[in-house]
Amino acid sequence: MLVGFVYPFFEGIAWNDRFGIQGWLTRAFGAPFHDFAGSVVVHAFGGWVALPAVLLLGARHGRYHRDGGIAAHPPSNIPFLALGAWVLTVGWFGFNVMSSQTLDKISGLVAVNSLMAMVGGTLTAWFAGRNDPGFTYNGPLAGLVAVCAGSDLMHPLGALVTGGIAGMLFVYMFTCVQNRWRIDDVLGVWPLHGLCGAWGGIAAGIFGTHALGGLGGVSFASQVIGTLGGIVVSGLGGTVVYGVIRMTVGLRLDQEEEYNGADLSIHKISATPE
Repeated sequence: MLVGFVYPFFEGIAWNDRFGIQGWLTRAFGAPFHDFAGSVVVHAFGGWVALPAVLLLGARHGRYHRDGGIAAHPPSNIPFLALGAWVLTVGWFGFNVMSSQTLDKISGLVAVNSLMAMVGGTLTAWFAGRNDPGFTYNGPLAGLVAVCAGSDLMHPLGALVTGGIAGMLFVYMFTCVQNRWRIDDVLGVWPLHGLCGAWGGIAAGIFGTHALGGLGGVSFASQVIGTLGGIVVSGLGGTVVYGVIRMTVGLRLDQEEEYNGADLSIHKISATPE
């Protein structure tokens, strides 16, 4: 009898919108957390999950020396680096645009903003990275990561600035992480996805507002809280998962296996013709 009374009361209610975190954010700040194509829930989440994994794994043998020296490990194949980056860049347009999920909701603004953020990220990473190809080819990815959240709301100039800041953020933080903090994040997953994704979540609350040419419907406070929430959940989750793996089966190869490489040590096949 109680169920028969209560169920119809809740049947037509969007629980998350009214009673969940999004409902609270809307009531408190006027708008829910907005993340159209996943700057936070895809990229920042993945980057902050990866950070504890990198810390628990530790640096590669010989990467950092006791005397303060650092062994350089430059990219082994620049053309392949460029190819991979630009394959991702082209595919990103489909990812961002089709985050609308249905054909009738497709917006050309999303495509334009993705392009503008890509341009901004490319130019600033090229400039800040002093024409280093590793930075230059990751610049557009940094911009695209950052624009995902607000690509459906921002003015194109706002998207350009968002991508430009992301490109510079990636270059500076990748250098800082590797050389100053001595965290051996080989591909820069945390700076590129974790930090640029977090910046994108916050940027949606800045450049998505009417005051800066956006379409509105966002709150800066909601974006900050939602972004911080994603960081906390992913960081703690990554620490627990990788901590358990480290204590049970282990995370890394021994020194000889690491020297030979995972291709030979685990898969028993060489990655090179030799």
